[in-house]
Amino acid sequence: MRKLPLLLLLASVPLCFTACGDDEPPCDSAADPGCADAGVPISAAPEVWTWVDVAGTACGNGAQTGIGINPTNASQDLYLYMQGGGACWNEQTCFIQPSASNLSTGYQAAQFQADNTRNAPMFNRGKATNPFRSMSFVFVPYCTGDVHAGNAVQTYGSNQVHHKGAANVEAWLPRLAATFPNARRVFLAGSSAGGFGAQLNYERVAASFPRAEVHVLADSGQLVTPAGTLQSTWFTNWGVTIPAACTQCTTDFTRLPAYLADTYPASRFGLLAWDRDAVLRTFFAYPADTYSALTLQLLSSSYDGRANARYFLKRGTQHTFLGGLETHTSTTGVALNDWVTRWVEGDAAWNNVQEP
Repeated sequence: MRKLPLLLLLASVPLCFTACGDDEPPCDSAADPGCADAGVPISAAPEVWTWVDVAGTACGNGAQTGIGINPTNASQDLYLYMQGGGACWNEQTCFIQPSASNLSTGYQAAQFQADNTRNAPMFNRGKATNPFRSMSFVFVPYCTGDVHAGNAVQTYGSNQVHHKGAANVEAWLPRLAATFPNARRVFLAGSSAGGFGAQLNYERVAASFPRAEVHVLADSGQLVTPAGTLQSTWFTNWGVTIPAACTQCTTDFTRLPAYLADTYPASRFGLLAWDRDAVLRTFFAYPADTYSALTLQLLSSSYDGRANARYFLKRGTQHTFLGGLETHTSTTGVALNDWVTRWVEGDAAWNNVQEP
């Protein structure tokens, strides 16, 4: 699974994208401390970054987190980006040789201020070729070690970990829905852990924006079934919930993208992938050649033949694309930025790209 000017934590002239009121949502805030904030629109200045603490969220260390927001009046489209940063599922991966970002430190306003992701081309409003430039931006930080998909608390050794990625999504989604009630299109994207999170949270986002088109772009998030019992371990330790209609998805990761594409034919599901991704193949416990073969099998079974599912595959061991949106071109001559633009626009020329 980003240097813009320093974000404004407190805007001098806040902009509310809905009718701003003081009415408390109809819920029991005494029983649920985060409930009082549920459904409350976010007030933020346009076209600058604002950090928003969200009640009811938690990083791996149990501390509250939030989201970054950069709204605009230029369109009613929303670009919702989920950050990457590894994963962990036991004492070894969480603490001895930690492989998940921000798990112990948490992620609050200070981390957001220092996060260079906000400088990435996908958030550059001044670049005419950036397909996201006229959208409102939402940045979802990653600090739960569960590819944004968990809802569990585990103890590894002497340390407790809050795998609350999916629970966090459910905490901030009502606020986003209230802030952007007229959203026309929602572009849900993520890199690495965020790429998996975008796919695993698609139905939650779509349910929160029932009047909008919701499209997915998974950057280095190919849902290959990992080696041995890893998938079962991940899902159990993280408390992952898979759509009940996605039969066998709990044991076969590859079924999820096909399920999404078939169940939601009006949505577009894009995948950016390196065939021998050195980061993902390590997490999935495969040698390079095996991982490449499994990636190609995934593309054949879940993307080929589906009009609303497409991939951009490059040969190599690199990891992620969106940080260099305008720098990647396939050996067949297709620029990544053009491919993503076609995904955004629903262009008939949005096709599979695969290097020989």
